[in-house]
Amino acid sequence: MGVLSYDMKVDLADNHSTPTEILTMLSMDKSWDVRNKVAKNPNTPTEILAILSKDEAFYVKNSVAMNLHTPKKVLAKLSKDKDWRIRYSVTMNPNAPKNILAILSTDKNYYVRDSCSR
Repeated sequence: MGVLSYDMKVDLADNHSTPTEILTMLSMDKSWDVRNKVAKNPNTPTEILAILSKDEAFYVKNSVAMNLHTPKKVLAKLSKDKDWRIRYSVTMNPNAPKNILAILSTDKNYYVRDSCSR
Protein backbone atom coordinates (compact mmCIF):
# COMPACT_ATOMS: atom_id res chain seq x y z
CA MET A 1 0.00 0.00 0.00
CA GLY A 2 3.03 2.26 0.21
CA VAL A 3 3.78 4.96 2.74
CA LEU A 4 0.74 6.87 3.91
CA SER A 5 0.76 10.27 5.55
CA TYR A 6 -0.72 10.70 9.01
CA ASP A 7 -3.73 12.53 7.55
CA MET A 8 -4.36 9.75 5.05
CA LYS A 9 -4.24 7.12 7.80
CA VAL A 10 -6.68 9.11 9.96
CA ASP A 11 -9.03 9.55 7.00
CA LEU A 12 -8.90 5.85 6.13
CA ALA A 13 -9.42 4.78 9.74
CA ASP A 14 -12.40 7.11 10.05
CA ASN A 15 -14.03 6.12 6.76
CA HIS A 16 -16.86 3.59 7.14
CA SER A 17 -16.12 2.24 3.67
CA THR A 18 -12.52 1.32 4.43
CA PRO A 19 -11.97 -2.42 3.89
CA THR A 20 -11.43 -4.50 7.03
CA GLU A 21 -7.94 -5.51 5.86
CA ILE A 22 -6.85 -1.88 5.92
CA LEU A 23 -8.53 -1.25 9.28
CA THR A 24 -6.67 -4.26 10.64
CA MET A 25 -3.38 -2.83 9.39
CA LEU A 26 -4.18 0.61 10.80
CA SER A 27 -5.07 -0.89 14.19
CA MET A 28 -1.33 -1.45 14.70
CA ASP A 29 -0.34 2.12 13.86
CA LYS A 30 2.01 3.89 16.27
CA SER A 31 -0.37 6.85 16.52
CA TRP A 32 -3.04 6.46 19.18
CA ASP A 33 -5.24 8.81 17.15
CA VAL A 34 -5.23 6.44 14.16
CA ARG A 35 -5.93 3.45 16.45
CA ASN A 36 -8.71 5.47 18.09
CA LYS A 37 -10.39 6.09 14.74
CA VAL A 38 -10.15 2.36 14.00
CA ALA A 39 -11.71 1.59 17.40
CA LYS A 40 -14.64 3.88 16.56
CA ASN A 41 -15.19 2.50 13.07
CA PRO A 42 -18.28 0.24 12.88
CA ASN A 43 -16.57 -1.92 10.23
CA THR A 44 -13.61 -2.83 12.41
CA PRO A 45 -13.55 -6.61 12.87
CA THR A 46 -14.56 -7.77 16.36
CA GLU A 47 -11.23 -9.57 16.85
CA ILE A 48 -9.44 -6.25 16.26
CA LEU A 49 -11.75 -4.50 18.73
CA ALA A 50 -10.79 -7.17 21.27
CA ILE A 51 -7.11 -6.40 20.70
CA LEU A 52 -7.67 -2.64 20.87
CA SER A 53 -9.55 -3.07 24.15
CA LYS A 54 -6.14 -3.76 25.71
CA ASP A 55 -4.52 -0.65 24.22
CA GLU A 56 -2.54 1.56 26.59
CA ALA A 57 -4.16 4.71 25.25
CA PHE A 58 -7.28 5.71 27.18
CA TYR A 59 -9.08 7.09 24.12
CA VAL A 60 -8.62 3.87 22.17
CA LYS A 61 -10.05 1.70 24.96
CA ASN A 62 -12.84 4.19 25.52
CA SER A 63 -13.80 4.07 21.85
CA VAL A 64 -13.88 0.28 21.94
CA ALA A 65 -16.19 0.47 24.98
CA MET A 66 -18.60 2.66 23.01
CA ASN A 67 -18.45 0.81 19.68
CA LEU A 68 -21.79 -0.88 18.99
CA HIS A 69 -20.01 -3.88 17.47
CA THR A 70 -17.77 -4.61 20.43
CA PRO A 71 -18.42 -8.20 21.56
CA LYS A 72 -20.22 -8.62 24.88
CA LYS A 73 -17.26 -10.62 26.21
CA VAL A 74 -14.98 -7.62 25.56
CA LEU A 75 -17.48 -5.23 27.17
CA ALA A 76 -17.50 -7.51 30.22
CA LYS A 77 -13.71 -7.19 30.51
CA LEU A 78 -13.83 -3.43 30.01
CA SER A 79 -16.48 -3.17 32.73
CA LYS A 80 -13.71 -4.12 35.18
CA ASP A 81 -11.25 -1.50 33.98
CA LYS A 82 -9.54 0.52 36.71
CA ASP A 83 -10.48 3.79 34.98
CA TRP A 84 -14.05 4.73 35.87
CA ARG A 85 -14.45 6.52 32.53
CA ILE A 86 -14.01 3.24 30.67
CA ARG A 87 -16.60 1.56 32.91
CA TYR A 88 -18.91 4.54 32.34
CA SER A 89 -18.56 4.16 28.57
CA VAL A 90 -19.52 0.50 28.85
CA THR A 91 -22.76 1.59 30.53
CA MET A 92 -23.44 3.97 27.67
CA ASN A 93 -23.13 1.21 25.06
CA PRO A 94 -26.68 0.07 24.17
CA ASN A 95 -25.35 -3.47 23.68
CA ALA A 96 -23.92 -3.79 27.17
CA PRO A 97 -25.31 -6.97 28.73
CA LYS A 98 -27.90 -6.43 31.47
CA ASN A 99 -25.91 -8.56 33.93
CA ILE A 100 -22.89 -6.28 33.44
CA LEU A 101 -25.06 -3.20 33.96
CA ALA A 102 -26.42 -4.77 37.14
CA ILE A 103 -22.88 -5.17 38.46
CA LEU A 104 -21.90 -1.65 37.41
CA SER A 105 -25.00 -0.26 39.13
CA THR A 106 -23.11 -0.90 42.39
CA ASP A 107 -19.83 0.62 41.16
CA LYS A 108 -17.85 2.76 43.60
CA ASN A 109 -18.03 5.69 41.17
CA TYR A 110 -21.21 7.76 41.26
CA TYR A 111 -21.23 8.50 37.51
CA VAL A 112 -20.94 4.84 36.62
CA ARG A 113 -23.71 3.88 39.05
CA ASP A 114 -25.95 6.71 37.92
CA SER A 115 -25.58 5.90 34.23
CA CYS A 116 -26.92 2.39 34.88
CA SER A 117 -30.32 3.80 35.77
CA ARG A 118 -30.98 4.92 32.19
